[in-house]
Formats: sequence, C-alpha cells, structure tokens
Amino acid sequence: MHKSIILFGSLCWFSSVSAQATEPHVSETLSRIFQSKKQLEQSPTCKRGCIFLSAWDFDGTILHGDASEGLTTSGQTIYPGLAQKAIEAGFSKIYSKQDFQKFWHDYEDMDKTQGHIPAYTYIPKIFKGSRAAEVKQFAARYYADTLQPYYFASSVEIFAKLRQGGVIPYIISAAPHVFVSSSGPTLSIDDQHIFGIEVELAKDGSLTDRVAEPVPYAEGKAQRLSMIVTAEQARTKKPVFVLAAFGNSYHTDSAFLLWTLAQKLPAGTPTALMINGGTPPRELAGKFTEVSQRELFKK
Repeated sequence: MHKSIILFGSLCWFSSVSAQATEPHVSETLSRIFQSKKQLEQSPTCKRGCIFLSAWDFDGTILHGDASEGLTTSGQTIYPGLAQKAIEAGFSKIYSKQDFQKFWHDYEDMDKTQGHIPAYTYIPKIFKGSRAAEVKQFAARYYADTLQPYYFASSVEIFAKLRQGGVIPYIISAAPHVFVSSSGPTLSIDDQHIFGIEVELAKDGSLTDRVAEPVPYAEGKAQRLSMIVTAEQARTKKPVFVLAAFGNSYHTDSAFLLWTLAQKLPAGTPTALMINGGTPPRELAGKFTEVSQRELFKK
C-alpha cells in the first residue's frame, strides 16, 4: 500500500474521530495542557519561541491491547500480534511459519526466568536477516488494516489535537522498533518521532540481533525522552518543554511520566496521564492524573 494512500485514509480517520463524542477527560486534559502552553509562550523564556512536545507510550495507551503480542479476552483471540503475523509470513529464520506456538513458549519462559527486557528484546532478534524495509511495510499494512480500529478514540483525539495545536508528539515504546515505527501513517506522524526496541542494521538493510541502547523500557523510556529533548534543543536552538506524557502502566511508564513532571518550567504545569493503570503502588499514589477510557474507534 502506498504511503500517500495510507496517509490520506489516516487524515480522514482523524476527522471522523474528532467528530465523535469521547470521554470527559479529553476536553479537561486538552484545556490544561494548552493553558500551560499559553503561559509558557507568554513568559520571557519563550520570547524568541519555544518547542513543545508530548510523549506517549503506545501499547495499552493508544492501542487497546499489544501490537506485538496481540489481544486476547476470556481466552478468545481478538486479534493476533505482529510477532505471530511476521513469523507466519516467513520473516523469522529461527522459527518456521508453523512455529509460532514454539516461539510463544520460548518467549513466555524467557519473560518468567530472565525478566522483561531479555524477553522484549528477543522479539526483534528473531527476525535477524530479514530486510527491515520489508518487515516495516508488512507491519504498516497490519496497523492500517487490522490494528487501527482498536485505537482508543480518546487518546487519538488528544494526540491529534495536541499535534494540531503545535505540541509535537513522540512515541516511546518497548515494542520492536521495526513494528511500532510502522504505526506512523495511522497517526499522521513521521516514523522518526517513534522509538521502540531497535536493533542495528547490516549494510544491506537487514536486521541484526545487536540491540541498540537505551532499551525503551521503564527507566530506559525516561532516558530516551531526555535524549529527544536534547536533540530538539540542538536542532532548533530553542528551549524545549514536554507539556504532557501519557502511559498505561505504573511499572513500565512511571519513569518517563515522573521525568515529565520533574521539569522546572518557567510557567505552567506539565501533565502526566495514567490511562487504565489500575491501582497505583503506594509510592506513586496521587502522582499522576488517573483516567479510564474504553471507547474504541471502529471503522
């Protein structure tokens, strides 16, 4: 599918989402963020202009479910994940097209015995030798055709209206970069504003099993956000502020949400939204704005 066709469809989709009635926290959140933006713009610090960012987790925050692992409810598969679809499409040289269940057993065992980071970084490693461009093209079609209807309408509306209002979005995800970066056309943002678990590329453009640092998981997400701000400052020669951060897990997203709140803004207040996060651990109770959202965009 041509990128221009995907982008046109995405723009039409954003228009229809904006017309939908979404949960009450949308207008409240947007009002709070834009009020802080206005206060900063009127401050001496931004006399010659400032750059404003928003930072987003992806799985569970924008997408209901997990793009890599899929979504299962009460034992029923709502949609299979990209790990399964890419294996079945022949992109893995470790697992045959019929070996997804073997992969899943290995993946879950690694997660239990070695921890989340070894398991999460294992997913992109199994596609070593496949051309990154081909995997990304495959993933982009899956986002457009299958996953997009499972985006949270409220997150998409906030994401789009912030972008339209001059707040540049960045996605920081613990999913494989070759997967999550392919969601860009469905959100109308450049894939260079999306960061996942990245592996180095060989000279021919194929994926390797060498994982690049930092791994965007927990503290690694905060590290990546700090690097994004530094890069934007170097590029624009202007002050850069993260006005808002959005996550869905106290375990994996709290670090970059806390980083956002810890900024010393000359005016206004940053926002950190925890979406469907459940009961917070005691040390994080009251730290973030907690919201619940359920409405999905359905084509």
